[in-house]
Amino acid sequence: MSLVAMNLEPILLEPQFGPLPENIAAWIAAAATRAKGVDCFDYVPSNPEVLYGYIRSTPGRSYCEWGSGIGIGVGIAALLGKAASGIEIDEELVHRSRGLFQSHSIDAHVTQGSYLDLQISPKMKTGAEVVYAYCWPGQVNELLRRFIETMPRGSTLLLAEGAERITPLRLV
Repeated sequence: MSLVAMNLEPILLEPQFGPLPENIAAWIAAAATRAKGVDCFDYVPSNPEVLYGYIRSTPGRSYCEWGSGIGIGVGIAALLGKAASGIEIDEELVHRSRGLFQSHSIDAHVTQGSYLDLQISPKMKTGAEVVYAYCWPGQVNELLRRFIETMPRGSTLLLAEGAERITPLRLV
C-alpha cells in the first residue's frame, strides 16, 4: 500500500451548484476578462463555477490554492468568507491576481513560489484547512506527497483532475 493510500481518504461531498451570487458572478467575469491577456504557456484555468460549488461545500475557514493562477479560486473563497491565499510560481500571474484583489477590495494573498518548494505551515498564509490544486498529471504524486508532509491531519485536498472534475480527499 502506498504512502498516499495510507494517508488520504476520499470524502463524500455533494458540491452545491446552482445560481451564482451576484458578487461571485461579477468576480468570475472580471477575472476571466483579465485572464484573456495572460501570456503563460502552462496556464490552464479551472472551471470557476465547478470550483465555486466545491469551495462552498467544503468545511473549513481557510483556503489555499496551490498553483493559483490569476486568483479566481482564491477570490471565490475570500468572497465566501474564508481566509484565502494562493501560491503561484509565475510572476505575471501573481502580479495580475494581486491587482485583481486590490481592484475588487478582496482580502486575499498570493505568495510567489512553488508549492513543492515553499516552507508551508498551517499557521502561515500559505497553509489552510482546505487546499485546492490543479497540477500537471505528471506532478500528482509529488503534490500528494507534499500535501501529506506539510498539512495537518483533517486537512482537505480538492484535487482537480481536469477543469470539470474535482476529487476531495482528507488527510488522516
